[in-house]
Amino acid sequence: MRWQRLLSTIRLRLRSLFRRSKADQELRDELQDHLERQIQENIDAGMTPDEARLSALRALGGSAQIEEQCREQRRVRIVEDFLQDLRYGFRQLRRSPGFSTLAVLCLTLGIGANAAVFSWIEGILLRPFPAVAHQERLVAIAATKTAGGKKDIESAYDNLSWPDWLDFQKNCTLFDSFIV
Repeated sequence: MRWQRLLSTIRLRLRSLFRRSKADQELRDELQDHLERQIQENIDAGMTPDEARLSALRALGGSAQIEEQCREQRRVRIVEDFLQDLRYGFRQLRRSPGFSTLAVLCLTLGIGANAAVFSWIEGILLRPFPAVAHQERLVAIAATKTAGGKKDIESAYDNLSWPDWLDFQKNCTLFDSFIV
């Protein structure tokens, strides 16, 4: 039951999207049939045909408003508006080709520059060593200065000497590998 209702809803929405005039005509026919049934019920209740028609129209309300409410219930308005906006945009692009070419060129350059800058920043800040599998485990080793009068942390460290680096590489078992 639930699947049948879902399939029926999808079928109605697709028909409303691709065969809008047919769906609108069916809606108008259904509203007209409802109005005629209401008129017949009013006549059967003892009203004159004119009174029955006026009463049915009042009970039904504005047919244009009801048609619009039914169209909104189909929920294809967003797609219709998007397609209408696309058609309008293409008409405007065809109307002024010089401006269109300039706009596309500017967008192309902007997107390309943005991609290049992002790639550059990603390479420098996010993944500085692409050959390292687990960058979160990467450690930098530095030597300490034993002599010196400065108390700054930055000046207390120095580059590791080549013999010290070779000793680390040969004797240290805490590290998987070393990079120069």
